[in-house]
Amino acid sequence: MKSIYIKLSFLLLLVVSSCDKALEEEPQNKLKPQTISDYVELLNYGYPTTKDYGTIVALDYYVEMMTDDQDIRYLNVDRGEYPLHPYTFEDTHEHSSMFNGYDQAWKNLYKAIYYANVVVENIDEADGNAAAIAYTKGEAMVLRAFSYFKLVNLYAAPYNENTASSDLGVPLKLDPTVQSESYTRQSVQEIYDQINADLEMGIKLMTENDQRITSKFKLTPISANLLASRVALYQKRYQDVITYADRTIGLNNSLFDISNNTMEFAMTRWGYGQGIHYFNDVNDNVIFKYGSNEMYYYVHIPGALAISDDLIDLYEPGDLRLYYFTYIKGSLGRVYFKFRPHPNRLGEPIRGFRVEEAFLNRAEAYAFLDQPSKALEDLNTIRKTKFDASYNVNPDYYKYTTLTYDTKDKVIQVVRDERRRELFGEFHRWYDLRRYGMPEINHVYDNQTYTLTENDPRYILQIPQIELDYNPLMQRNQR
Repeated sequence: MKSIYIKLSFLLLLVVSSCDKALEEEPQNKLKPQTISDYVELLNYGYPTTKDYGTIVALDYYVEMMTDDQDIRYLNVDRGEYPLHPYTFEDTHEHSSMFNGYDQAWKNLYKAIYYANVVVENIDEADGNAAAIAYTKGEAMVLRAFSYFKLVNLYAAPYNENTASSDLGVPLKLDPTVQSESYTRQSVQEIYDQINADLEMGIKLMTENDQRITSKFKLTPISANLLASRVALYQKRYQDVITYADRTIGLNNSLFDISNNTMEFAMTRWGYGQGIHYFNDVNDNVIFKYGSNEMYYYVHIPGALAISDDLIDLYEPGDLRLYYFTYIKGSLGRVYFKFRPHPNRLGEPIRGFRVEEAFLNRAEAYAFLDQPSKALEDLNTIRKTKFDASYNVNPDYYKYTTLTYDTKDKVIQVVRDERRRELFGEFHRWYDLRRYGMPEINHVYDNQTYTLTENDPRYILQIPQIELDYNPLMQRNQR
């Protein structure tokens, strides 16, 4: 077996992000895995999520502040300066007032890649059950694919088949060895090629050697297929979207049903702390949870972020989601409820994969393939679980029909609207706007309008400054 040394200090977290200063340091807290159990534990440590409810593993919370779902008119800058910074579309999303003072998504996602690389390269020599070894290797590949997918969609251009081979992506590191040279950025196409290769092999290994893992903090064949459908959607590989979404739904078709409630009850009784939280572990539709609750700091403590009138107006009469997802907080308007299952648990995972996304991904693929009936059927399957069934005399009042949505463009738009309603606040909207063509966004604060223009280069976030400072070869994103 190769000698493997894993540095568990902060310095290691920057190793794969090309921090030359970190490469000069000696590893600390060394560990040499030998058994399959060692590798499972090692891979668990690599997941970008909290290991307890007190530690925050900060990821891409700032993208929520940049979307058209946000209203910041109630911000008290003295209590929470940072939300205003990305909200006003600065050249960089980083600011000294952000959580811990810098963007930690790069560090935490490359940390996941490092541990995935250790497992992929060495686990074949582990002691233990062959099926468990193969499954864990596949899981590591899927975790690596997930991490690169997040990175390339934060710090690189959205996928465009015509330009992906020349667009700058992120550094691609596939082995756990420490090298002295600085890393440079591969193309977006190379990153997506690796993501798809990892997903294909990872899903195969996990499916053929399924260990029946039930933890929602670990990737499984179900969540891996949902991830693959999302990746395919971003690349506009619509038939693949359908294939992977079919597999996901075939393994788990559970939806979170709130339709047994009435609008009257929702409007008068729901609020902070009421009902089962949307990302509760007991919900069968939740198939993967990760990250932590850094949004609590910006949504609830300073009371900075509220939901835009544009988004509120998108919800229709009888739609219970507006009241289940949000609550009125005095003069602050509608603010998030999705992110507040436990008020003092900043490490509570608030990001995740839900089965609803599989239906939405598939609906969008059907819409672009000009199969409107199938697209609307998927939307209606979701909607019947989210509307007050007694709100209208007609039991089918919530349903979309091809009589109303009679063109391809109308079907695509209604799919996008439903996606926005269902997934708001779950860190989808920024990435969706990027792949929709990077439309103009206007934000207003203190009688001043801030504009992110169509195809604005600020739709591609700047590489974190700590990486730019330590790595002289790292290419900046243009401004």
